[in-house]
Amino acid sequence: MKYILVFLLFLRIIQPFILRDPTYMIHNTGTDSGSPSELWTFLSDHLKTSTREWFICRAELAGIPWKETVNTFDDPYTQFSLDMWKRRLENPKIEYPNYFLQPFHGYDQGNMEWKAAYECEVATLSVSSNYWKHVNPFVAEEWMRYNFSKHIHEYCKRNHIYVNEISHILDLGCSVGISSEFLANAFRKADQIIGIDLSPFFIAMAAYRADKNGDKTKFIHANAEQVPLQNSCVDMVTCNFLLHEVPYNACMNILKEAYRVLKPNGLLVIMDLDPDYLKNRLTVNRFQKWAFEMTEPHIYEYYQHDMRESLEKSGFSDIEKMKNDPLNSVWIGKKHMLGVEILKVRHKTLSFVLA
Repeated sequence: MKYILVFLLFLRIIQPFILRDPTYMIHNTGTDSGSPSELWTFLSDHLKTSTREWFICRAELAGIPWKETVNTFDDPYTQFSLDMWKRRLENPKIEYPNYFLQPFHGYDQGNMEWKAAYECEVATLSVSSNYWKHVNPFVAEEWMRYNFSKHIHEYCKRNHIYVNEISHILDLGCSVGISSEFLANAFRKADQIIGIDLSPFFIAMAAYRADKNGDKTKFIHANAEQVPLQNSCVDMVTCNFLLHEVPYNACMNILKEAYRVLKPNGLLVIMDLDPDYLKNRLTVNRFQKWAFEMTEPHIYEYYQHDMRESLEKSGFSDIEKMKNDPLNSVWIGKKHMLGVEILKVRHKTLSFVLA
């Protein structure tokens, strides 16, 4: 009964807005700071708690032990361990961009609080829990991640890239390290996997999980727009559900950083929401669309841009897009192995110079 009342209140408040196309809210930011529109801020401030309760209710109905899992972090020893990892890995000199300090996913402090880190595992499970009917949420997540790694292997086969030579992997926006764990299982011959995230709480949780599970993944607290690695040092960069959470300018900076740190012939692999499919599917259910959008401050910009075009602008070639599951797609691009320039010479002939 409680959640029914929440739904009714939610619908009553947003009724004046849901009759329009929600994407009209994007263009009122007025600056390049990455701030969401005033309308989004107003609605999020008033509705984020109700929206979050709805997501938790839906997850538990799908069989995800949300509250039971979160309660495991109440143990004093666990809290001490997490605080230790946070003190060890946090970079106190980081200047957080404004777009990152928004109330993501219904949390008052967004990704900058422990509650978001505690609930991240179950929230991740809930992402794929409704993709396939009558499928256990743990199995559904396995399917989603398996499809991701399968697309990488198939792309490598089509483009004559030896998967066993992918030895250094960078996982940008790794959150609490779940995506990094799946990468470690899918690429067992990799020498090193590094996860980077801007939230010190997420990075602490990622390191805690890796230590608990005996994984060798390394985690760094850093901004994906300013990766603290040398040029051309990794074989593959992955971005899982990162780019829809940043404004367009930040997205382009992240893609350029990925290009910089990749070795020649290295791969950038993105798994994220398919903008066109997302708009079409959620438009059918206006309530679900608004519940989702109230927790995603930068989703309107994401709707407006084509990922293939962004990858091309960032210098990637051999770009392919593949459907991963009912809601997400995978984009894979390759860093040029050799740059080619066409030079004019005296006799009006053309020569190709390999750089």
